[in-house]
Amino acid sequence: MRKNRLGVFALTGGILFAAFDRCGYMLKNYGSIWVISENPWHKTIFHRILCRVPVSVLAVLLLLLLADWLCRQREGSMRHAVREHPGRNKYWFAGMWLLYFVSFLPAFLGGFPGLFAADAPNQVGWTFSGWLTAHHPLLHTGILCGIFSFARTLGWSDNTAAAIYTIIQMAALSGIFAWLSRFLKKEKAPVWLRLGTVFYLCLFPFHGMMAVYTTKDTIFAGVFVLCLMQIYQMCARPGIYFEGWRHAAQGGGCFVLLFLFRNNGFHTLFLCAPFFLVFLWKYRKKVLLLFAVLLLVYQICSGPFLTVIGAEPGNPREAYSIVMQTLGRAYSAGGDIRPKEMDIIRPVMSEETLALYTPGLSDSIKNYFNTEAFENNKGEFLKTWLTIGRRNKKIYIDAFLNTASAFWYPGAAGEYLEFVCFDIQEGNPNYPHVQMKPVVPAFFRYYASIGTDASFRRIPVVRELLSMGFYFWLMVFAALLVLYRGEYRKLVWMLPFWTYMGTSLLGPTALLRYAYPVMLGAPVLLFFICSETRD
Repeated sequence: MRKNRLGVFALTGGILFAAFDRCGYMLKNYGSIWVISENPWHKTIFHRILCRVPVSVLAVLLLLLLADWLCRQREGSMRHAVREHPGRNKYWFAGMWLLYFVSFLPAFLGGFPGLFAADAPNQVGWTFSGWLTAHHPLLHTGILCGIFSFARTLGWSDNTAAAIYTIIQMAALSGIFAWLSRFLKKEKAPVWLRLGTVFYLCLFPFHGMMAVYTTKDTIFAGVFVLCLMQIYQMCARPGIYFEGWRHAAQGGGCFVLLFLFRNNGFHTLFLCAPFFLVFLWKYRKKVLLLFAVLLLVYQICSGPFLTVIGAEPGNPREAYSIVMQTLGRAYSAGGDIRPKEMDIIRPVMSEETLALYTPGLSDSIKNYFNTEAFENNKGEFLKTWLTIGRRNKKIYIDAFLNTASAFWYPGAAGEYLEFVCFDIQEGNPNYPHVQMKPVVPAFFRYYASIGTDASFRRIPVVRELLSMGFYFWLMVFAALLVLYRGEYRKLVWMLPFWTYMGTSLLGPTALLRYAYPVMLGAPVLLFFICSETRD
């Protein structure tokens, strides 16, 4: 019976990974998964997947056996675990915090005063120009602007302000790393995982780069990991977690920070809520109270609070990237869009806007999307979008897959994390003017070769480990493994990975900073796999 179960899951996983691999390959090389080949073995995407299935099945089979063996070793070792003396490592946490902070220094010295890029220049520039918007998380904008205002008041340069922010962010992220190591130690994770996590957090180059990257995604990723640890404790030991208020308050604080640092943090949590409620039905009143408080805080922060501080709400068009991309591709590819349908689409997205379609990025269309016209006729517009989709299924599928492929295909070439600073609006004193001045040029060359040049893609195995797609595959394999072993409760622990990734797949593009929470959470995911379940 167990062998049959192993075969079923090996076959299922083999088909899934073969599909991911071949679809990603087709998108990367041809821009579409529907291209027909003259080679009869590779004629369609289904032929290509079928040819890859035997190898994928064998690989998944071996990985399932290896992971199953490691899990059994973990269960056996728990019976012989030695309790550590509480006073033995008095300074252990502080030492780990320092170790992780020091591991960020090469990136800081190579890219001094930090990667002041992405949205940060606009966050400061817009606010100092008198336009306060919730387009970017207001908490992060407030921290940035507070530091720049303080530095400018003292007559310090914008480079100094950026350096102060970077050091604070490095301290916060290294503290979260130390907390993760403490969690694994406290939960008696396998030694190989605890040591591997230290090496992974210290040596994986994107951790150092994200630590000095002036973007809300960095702290959000750290808070995401804190939330994973809270959710594990809530689901694995609910009796202890909901006894009193201390643990629930800690969890609630982490959950609030999650949606204060990223707008989709709220959706990540609340998509999990129904599953938590069912899983923790015995504690349903406390679970409902926790999420009711979170909902109330979210409503206040996104409503009355914005009015009080005079901030403009974010533009809802951010949630409609898939609509834009599918219509844009249908129009650009000569899909079947009829005149009456075009009459409904045109006020929101003109022909000129649709023609700006770019396969991996919705910004070119999004910037010209008429939100007001869309809101005035939302129902009819979305109905028309679905009608067009029924006639242009393959085009819509290509549009969605192209936009998100770097998230799930390790061989994608579109992901990036440039090791640069942006200095926009150079003549405008309201905008920050930060210039990168490397202290150690060798460190700059190292991180620039990884981030800007992506030279790691020329190195087999390394290119997969540094790819976003690898961590998506790890999520899929983790789900397969716990289903194969019948440890269904672990699926609840893993839910935030899937809800966060689900919201990201619907986003405007696939960037490494968007996938970073999943990459940083990989040690927790491995812990979930090998942890002991209690009935």
